[in-house]
Amino acid sequence: MKVVKFIVDLLEKHLSAIFLFVLFLSMFLQVILRYVFNMPSPELYEISTYSFAWTVLLGAAFARRYRDHIRFNIIYEKLPRKVQLVIDIIFDSFFTVLLILAFPPVIRQALWYKMIRSEVLGIPWTYLVMCLPIFMGLVVGRNIVFLYRELRELIKGEPMKVEEKPWR
Repeated sequence: MKVVKFIVDLLEKHLSAIFLFVLFLSMFLQVILRYVFNMPSPELYEISTYSFAWTVLLGAAFARRYRDHIRFNIIYEKLPRKVQLVIDIIFDSFFTVLLILAFPPVIRQALWYKMIRSEVLGIPWTYLVMCLPIFMGLVVGRNIVFLYRELRELIKGEPMKVEEKPWR
């Protein structure tokens, strides 16, 4: 269990932070090269494109970890806790099933992209699009944990424990 937690932390926290740093650095250097030295860099553009996709999807998985995605909570928060749990179970189950059904074709497509290489750096597109199945796997795993906790709270009445958000 500790190995799984380490890998998930590595992907969601650390790798997404590294890609965010690479994105910031490549965009900063692009601006400097283009407007100070009048030398645009297509290499840095590709690096920023790749790092943006990885940052967004790994960051979304990280936000899912804390149930911190954008939702319309106006009505939801006014409902009793048991009704909220039923709504969460329905949506988490539906989204998990959709991701599981979509996973095999996404993997096939991602592996197919190894034939296509980026224009400048020559990196196979597989490395760009593999962030999607990794995101899907992280979210499915997280949803299964949430479903277990939601069902346990609904049945036994024990409040669900969620990790403390590091940004509050």
